[in-house]
Amino acid sequence: MSKSKTKSYLKLLQQEFPHLNFKTDECFRGHTTFGIGGKIAIYVEVEKPSDIIRLVKILNREEVRFFILGLGSNILADDQFHDMVVIKNNIKGITIRGDKVVCGAGESIARLNNVAMENSLSGLEWSYGIPGSVGGATKMNSGSFGGEMKDVVDCVYYFDGIKICKKNVASLDFSYRHSYFSDKNFVILKVVFRLHRAKREDVEKKSFEILKTRRKLQPHNYKSAGSVFKKPKDTFAPVLIESCGLKGLCRGGAEVSTKHCGFVINKSGDAKFSNVFWIICKIKETVYKKYGIMLVEEIEIIR
Repeated sequence: MSKSKTKSYLKLLQQEFPHLNFKTDECFRGHTTFGIGGKIAIYVEVEKPSDIIRLVKILNREEVRFFILGLGSNILADDQFHDMVVIKNNIKGITIRGDKVVCGAGESIARLNNVAMENSLSGLEWSYGIPGSVGGATKMNSGSFGGEMKDVVDCVYYFDGIKICKKNVASLDFSYRHSYFSDKNFVILKVVFRLHRAKREDVEKKSFEILKTRRKLQPHNYKSAGSVFKKPKDTFAPVLIESCGLKGLCRGGAEVSTKHCGFVINKSGDAKFSNVFWIICKIKETVYKKYGIMLVEEIEIIR
């Protein structure tokens, strides 16, 4: 969008949604766990499903590029200007219905875990400590310590740009770090989880053990987007990276973590997109030359 078009669209959106706070001075770096990313043309946080649906309809009608943002825990955004509308999905609310939990897509995995724990519901312990949102974790089928979203999701309600739809787990095309939503710019509205009853102390114990292990193995005290690469067939990306002598590889303020070389960290706190992207490319090139394996990014790169 040109400056004149940005002003025009901003005026239109402000007229249509006077209760929403549209901003033109936000940067991705303030909305991602990497702490990296440039200025956004128009940024807005939306809490009501009706607002986000109508907003997307207007943007589609005007042919304006938009991006649905969760908690930004899996994103590496370019430092350049982002000519788009970024919509922070802030749809909240958690309701317990027997062994099912109905959760707004904008809720954090952390809060979902805590509510499940408080209600003696088991099945999500593997996700304790994951920093993402429910919608984002569902979109990429997040997983760790032997569990995945596909194991606990019952169904998903979403907006496809035309209507509100519902898909049960069997039709969500879940696979390793992939779902029906992976390549679509749909808006996940709410996710229904099917858990099971257990003793609260057992849920707590398992969750805290997972968190302790996660913090022991991962560089949680540095900004990052988690594991950068998907698991290749019959091996592990960190094993390949370390065997290539890339642990500790630095560029600018970015580094391949010496604690867990599947992570690239913003060690200085002010690393640039170009620093991290150079490291990612260097890893892929080096691993391919040595092993003939092309690593695939797990993180989402926005340019």
